[in-house]
Amino acid sequence: MTPREELLSTGRLGLAGAELLYKTVWFVAVGHGFPPPEGSTGWDVTAVTETAHDFVKDERGAKRLLDLAVRSTDARSFERLLDAAVLNFLRDVARGTDLGKLIVRVKEILRDEKNFELVPSSPDRWTLAGRPVTPSAASAGELASATAAVEVVVPRWTSERRDAPLADRPSFIRLMTSVLTAADGSLTAVDLAQALTARLDYRKTANTVDLDIQEHISEPAWITGDPATRTAAELHAQDIFDALSDRERIVVPTLDRNVRDLARLIDTGKTQAALIRQRLIDRLRDELADDDHPDSTATILCQLCDDWLKRRTEELGATSNDNERNGRGDHR
Repeated sequence: MTPREELLSTGRLGLAGAELLYKTVWFVAVGHGFPPPEGSTGWDVTAVTETAHDFVKDERGAKRLLDLAVRSTDARSFERLLDAAVLNFLRDVARGTDLGKLIVRVKEILRDEKNFELVPSSPDRWTLAGRPVTPSAASAGELASATAAVEVVVPRWTSERRDAPLADRPSFIRLMTSVLTAADGSLTAVDLAQALTARLDYRKTANTVDLDIQEHISEPAWITGDPATRTAAELHAQDIFDALSDRERIVVPTLDRNVRDLARLIDTGKTQAALIRQRLIDRLRDELADDDHPDSTATILCQLCDDWLKRRTEELGATSNDNERNGRGDHR
């Protein structure tokens, strides 16, 4: 079977799908110059394997598989969508790593400089010495705006083995002081770092025209997009969700599970579980066929089902002896 056929029939990437995913990760990572995972010196077998597994197993893994299954129409479109999904996944990972480095730098300066005062909490918060310690009520936009007029000096850098600094230390202190002054209260290190991104070019990842073209394909940024688009996607996703049976609502966010696990979750035999999943995929493909933003609708639908499943699990935990609510009742 082709990777697409494997996914449609089993709900998982089989041997052919895994091989295709490994190849895709390697080609995309090397071709676009993404840095290898921490601890790896290059895109060797271990780095590719770990990244491929993270692609499937992270919090958006089930959504990616659903997206591939529902939106692909043949083997070629499946490969194109997989390529785009891997590209955007690697981009998100790299962005997170870059921001993480900035947060580490901010924390280091906060601890070293006496004009910054620690406010013990969980997580720790920081303020200017002698200023209010209560959590700041300033918006993210107001904090970012506080960096606009601050002088930033980026030192010359020639090392090929270490990342260039985003700014010299005095610039960091000026920026952080300005943000905390505008905050008129305490902020976390993450709050500070995010405000500083308005002035500091913290993204060190590969960046080409292709990335921006493909980003909407499998990792939609609809949350910050057109409100009308988001509203339409939410309404369609809610309509689909309302029409799903309990079993189908369980299947959507657990598409990455094998048939045996799925059968246990929905309290059926393996053959019936596979049939339910296949029919659901076919149905969702039809539902999203005429949707102007199927990726956004699919994302919201996954979240609705995931939230419903979490609430249901919590309820079952408190009433585990109730057979009807434990999956043995009416599933429509």
